[in-house]
Amino acid sequence: MNRSSPIPIATAFALVLAAGAVLASPPAQTALPAWEQLTPAQRELVIAPLRDRWNADPQMRARLFQHAQRWQQLTPEQRARMRHGLGKWEHMDPQQREAMRTLFHKMRDLTPGQRATLREQWRAMTPQQRRDWVEANRAPAD
Repeated sequence: MNRSSPIPIATAFALVLAAGAVLASPPAQTALPAWEQLTPAQRELVIAPLRDRWNADPQMRARLFQHAQRWQQLTPEQRARMRHGLGKWEHMDPQQREAMRTLFHKMRDLTPGQRATLREQWRAMTPQQRRDWVEANRAPAD
Protein backbone atom coordinates (compact mmCIF):
# COMPACT_ATOMS: atom_id res chain seq x y z
CA MET A 1 0.00 0.00 0.00
CA ASN A 2 1.27 3.49 -0.74
CA ARG A 3 2.21 5.57 2.24
CA SER A 4 0.80 9.02 1.91
CA SER A 5 -0.10 12.06 3.89
CA PRO A 6 -3.80 12.77 4.49
CA ILE A 7 -3.45 16.24 3.09
CA PRO A 8 -2.81 15.22 -0.49
CA ILE A 9 -5.63 12.76 -0.60
CA ALA A 10 -8.22 15.36 0.40
CA THR A 11 -6.80 17.92 -1.93
CA ALA A 12 -6.36 15.42 -4.72
CA PHE A 13 -10.07 14.66 -4.63
CA ALA A 14 -10.97 18.28 -5.28
CA LEU A 15 -8.20 18.82 -7.77
CA VAL A 16 -9.23 15.78 -9.80
CA LEU A 17 -12.62 17.37 -10.21
CA ALA A 18 -11.20 20.79 -11.03
CA ALA A 19 -8.45 19.54 -13.32
CA GLY A 20 -10.82 17.42 -15.37
CA ALA A 21 -13.08 20.40 -15.99
CA VAL A 22 -10.13 22.50 -17.08
CA LEU A 23 -8.80 19.81 -19.42
CA ALA A 24 -12.20 19.33 -21.01
CA SER A 25 -13.08 22.99 -21.16
CA PRO A 26 -13.08 25.39 -24.07
CA PRO A 27 -10.29 28.01 -24.34
CA ALA A 28 -9.38 29.90 -21.15
CA GLN A 29 -11.27 33.05 -22.19
CA THR A 30 -14.61 31.24 -21.90
CA ALA A 31 -16.14 30.74 -18.45
CA LEU A 32 -16.52 27.14 -17.43
CA PRO A 33 -20.10 25.90 -17.36
CA ALA A 34 -21.96 24.58 -14.34
CA TRP A 35 -21.87 20.81 -13.82
CA GLU A 36 -25.35 20.44 -15.29
CA GLN A 37 -24.17 22.11 -18.49
CA LEU A 38 -21.21 19.80 -19.05
CA THR A 39 -21.56 17.24 -21.80
CA PRO A 40 -21.52 13.57 -20.78
CA ALA A 41 -18.00 13.31 -22.26
CA GLN A 42 -16.79 16.26 -20.16
CA ARG A 43 -18.33 14.79 -17.01
CA GLU A 44 -16.69 11.46 -17.75
CA LEU A 45 -13.32 13.16 -18.15
CA VAL A 46 -13.71 14.86 -14.77
CA ILE A 47 -14.86 11.74 -12.91
CA ALA A 48 -12.62 9.07 -14.51
CA PRO A 49 -9.51 9.64 -12.35
CA LEU A 50 -11.54 9.55 -9.16
CA ARG A 51 -13.40 6.42 -10.26
CA ASP A 52 -10.08 4.73 -11.04
CA ARG A 53 -8.77 5.57 -7.57
CA TRP A 54 -12.01 4.44 -5.93
CA ASN A 55 -11.96 1.09 -7.76
CA ALA A 56 -8.22 0.48 -7.39
CA ASP A 57 -8.30 0.02 -3.62
CA PRO A 58 -11.66 -0.82 -1.99
CA GLN A 59 -10.07 -0.51 1.46
CA MET A 60 -9.41 3.19 0.78
CA ARG A 61 -13.02 4.04 -0.11
CA ALA A 62 -14.02 5.06 3.42
CA ARG A 63 -10.97 7.31 3.68
CA LEU A 64 -11.66 8.90 0.28
CA PHE A 65 -15.27 9.48 1.28
CA GLN A 66 -14.29 11.05 4.62
CA HIS A 67 -11.85 13.37 2.88
CA ALA A 68 -14.52 14.40 0.39
CA GLN A 69 -16.90 15.21 3.24
CA ARG A 70 -14.20 17.19 5.05
CA TRP A 71 -13.40 19.13 1.86
CA GLN A 72 -17.00 20.31 1.71
CA GLN A 73 -16.69 21.75 5.23
CA LEU A 74 -13.52 23.76 4.51
CA THR A 75 -13.60 27.50 3.98
CA PRO A 76 -12.36 28.89 0.65
CA GLU A 77 -9.17 30.02 2.42
CA GLN A 78 -8.55 26.54 3.82
CA ARG A 79 -9.11 25.01 0.38
CA ALA A 80 -6.68 27.47 -1.19
CA ARG A 81 -4.06 26.59 1.44
CA MET A 82 -4.53 22.88 0.73
CA ARG A 83 -4.22 23.43 -3.04
CA HIS A 84 -1.02 25.39 -2.45
CA GLY A 85 0.36 22.57 -0.29
CA LEU A 86 -0.50 20.00 -2.94
CA GLY A 87 1.34 22.04 -5.55
CA LYS A 88 4.44 22.01 -3.37
CA TRP A 89 4.00 18.27 -2.67
CA GLU A 90 3.77 17.40 -6.37
CA HIS A 91 7.15 19.02 -7.03
CA MET A 92 8.96 17.14 -4.24
CA ASP A 93 11.20 14.18 -4.93
CA PRO A 94 10.56 10.93 -2.98
CA GLN A 95 13.11 11.77 -0.28
CA GLN A 96 11.55 15.18 0.32
CA ARG A 97 8.10 13.59 0.54
CA GLU A 98 9.35 11.07 3.09
CA ALA A 99 10.84 13.89 5.13
CA MET A 100 7.55 15.80 5.05
CA ARG A 101 5.55 12.72 6.04
CA THR A 102 7.88 12.19 8.99
CA LEU A 103 7.76 15.85 9.98
CA PHE A 104 3.95 15.92 9.72
CA HIS A 105 3.64 12.73 11.78
CA LYS A 106 5.91 14.16 14.49
CA MET A 107 4.24 17.59 14.55
CA ARG A 108 0.66 16.45 14.90
CA ASP A 109 1.32 15.29 18.47
CA LEU A 110 3.10 18.50 19.51
CA THR A 111 1.71 21.63 21.11
CA PRO A 112 1.79 24.83 19.00
CA GLY A 113 4.87 26.02 20.90
CA GLN A 114 6.67 22.73 20.35
CA ARG A 115 5.77 22.87 16.64
CA ALA A 116 7.26 26.35 16.34
CA THR A 117 10.45 25.15 18.02
CA LEU A 118 10.69 22.13 15.72
CA ARG A 119 10.11 24.33 12.64
CA GLU A 120 12.94 26.63 13.74
CA GLN A 121 15.23 23.66 14.36
CA TRP A 122 14.31 22.16 10.97
CA ARG A 123 15.11 25.38 9.13
CA ALA A 124 18.49 25.59 10.86
CA MET A 125 19.47 21.98 9.98
CA THR A 126 21.81 21.10 7.16
CA PRO A 127 20.51 18.63 4.54
CA GLN A 128 22.48 15.83 6.20
CA GLN A 129 21.09 16.70 9.63
CA ARG A 130 17.59 16.61 8.16
CA ARG A 131 18.20 13.17 6.64
CA ASP A 132 19.51 11.93 10.00
CA TRP A 133 16.50 13.40 11.80
CA VAL A 134 14.08 11.76 9.36
CA GLU A 135 15.81 8.42 9.80
CA ALA A 136 15.62 8.72 13.60
CA ASN A 137 11.96 9.84 13.57
CA ARG A 138 10.54 7.90 10.63
CA ALA A 139 6.75 7.88 10.43
CA PRO A 140 5.17 4.43 10.86
CA ALA A 141 3.98 2.61 7.76
CA ASP A 142 0.30 2.92 6.90
